Amino acid sequence: MDERLTGAPLFDGMSDAERETAAALFQPVRVLMGEQLTSEGDFGYSFFVVLAGRVKVDVGPDEPVELGPGDHFGEVSLVTGNRRNATVTALEGCELAKIMTWDFPELMNQHPALASRIQASADERG
Repeated sequence: MDERLTGAPLFDGMSDAERETAAALFQPVRVLMGEQLTSEGDFGYSFFVVLAGRVKVDVGPDEPVELGPGDHFGEVSLVTGNRRNATVTALEGCELAKIMTWDFPELMNQHPALASRIQASADERG
């Protein structure tokens, strides 16, 4: 997988072998400017890491937040089982790494340090 994925802060402190096995569960995705990646209230089936480009995260009435390379989104619904709590839209053409809900438990079970970071992020954003 792309070095931009394994170099993301989410993977800090992992060995090269751990990064490689975790990254192998992700699939590359390219999206166009304006494409909606998640919709608030929908069921969540995927978790994303931004490799290139920027996305906008809208959560209810809160001010939108921009995410860029190395940032991630979509973890809250996969961790909690709840519906999406944000709408995420590509602000420009983006390259993303995506893991689907059926591979997510393997990622969490095989990589405790990564699972801890994802859980902490979900707790903070949820």
